[in-house]
Amino acid sequence: MGIVNDRGRFYWVKRVPKRYLGLVLGVNGKPVSQVRQALHTSDRAEAKTKAAHVEAARLSEWEALATGDHDNARASYEAAKRLSRSRGFSYQPLTELAATDPVQLAQRIISVTGENYTSKVAAQAVLGTVPEALPTIIEMKDDYFDLTRTRHLKKTAAQLKRWCAPRDRAVKNFLGVVAKRDGRSTPIPMPLNEIRRDDALKFRDWWSARVEAGMNPETANKDFGHLSEMWNTWTELKKVELSNPFSKLRFEVRGRNKTKIPAFSRDWIQDKILAPGALDGLNDEARDIFLMTINTGLRPSEITDAPLEDYVLTHNVPHIRVRENGREIKVEHTERDMPLTGISLKAAQRIVARQGIQRYRNKANSWSALVNKYLSNNGLKQTPKHVAYSIRHYVEDSLLAAKVDDRVRADILGHKYKRPNYGDGGALVGRRDALELIAL
Repeated sequence: MGIVNDRGRFYWVKRVPKRYLGLVLGVNGKPVSQVRQALHTSDRAEAKTKAAHVEAARLSEWEALATGDHDNARASYEAAKRLSRSRGFSYQPLTELAATDPVQLAQRIISVTGENYTSKVAAQAVLGTVPEALPTIIEMKDDYFDLTRTRHLKKTAAQLKRWCAPRDRAVKNFLGVVAKRDGRSTPIPMPLNEIRRDDALKFRDWWSARVEAGMNPETANKDFGHLSEMWNTWTELKKVELSNPFSKLRFEVRGRNKTKIPAFSRDWIQDKILAPGALDGLNDEARDIFLMTINTGLRPSEITDAPLEDYVLTHNVPHIRVRENGREIKVEHTERDMPLTGISLKAAQRIVARQGIQRYRNKANSWSALVNKYLSNNGLKQTPKHVAYSIRHYVEDSLLAAKVDDRVRADILGHKYKRPNYGDGGALVGRRDALELIAL
């Protein structure tokens, strides 16, 4: 930015940045490489102040020009709102201004006519003649992620990625079914105001065919639920009145035939999984995480995400602390101290000797994928439905068979206790005594 003095009066002068060349036109309608505007003052200090405001307004105007040079209605609309604000006015549609505030309308007209006229784009922005444009469903989803960011302050990057993934997938699936295609057969994102109930029903029909072919209806219901919730949240927080086309699409699921993960039997764990050499093909860290689950029923993430200081092995009851530690835990009652016994204690001691979890830190999913593949490839799955998480169900069943009090079982497994919570339930000693009944 520069100011020049011409015969006692100051002018703002600026070379047009490269990205705007060809878009900024002079009074003759031809592109210019430099612009000049009178500041109507002979005072240098005042000229500098005015020049800063002029530059901000002109840059906003040029950005609006650049945006309008592309076929993106929402970007043009948003640019117009910014340009109007830079001229000192909030963006209001012309019809609204004419009906409610003719005085301000007159002020706006004066601000973009005569010597104040700089471009058609600026006039359209200030006078509110740029058509309102709603975001595409992809832009709405991104807005939704931003609007709900306070829900995820305790999530790790991996947890947030897992939370975003099914919502990204729902939008991708929807566009893949109903959107028009560009020259490369890529679905073209649809503005919200162009999405109709018929589009949502077409999407439901697509899922219906897949469910009839054997897909789990709950998978479809997740897509419907995510799309509906994102739509409702966005329209509510953005104060946009749009009916939700994704409401009431869910498939009825009778009996909830959700596959329950089976528990390993004690004999299978002793004779197969803990047989000499059975786990030797796993790397040391993966193997010790697995062994830690056997006498504790800990969720894999409760081990992989625990820092070294949460391994309290010199206590009279050696244990591991399950805490948030920079991640979002499942529910509040998940926080607990878990006694370590038998092979689980020995595994924890080896982990501590290696300075804690390194390879699978905050990567419980990677650990599960590795161990499940290993169990499958080495004949260690009791049935095709058994997985590494079956160890947790084994612990739960074993505690029940050992007639351990339900309050203590809930404390060990991190389950919600449905009766009034009096006292500490025996704390570490009580949990240790219960776990020793089933320890390997």
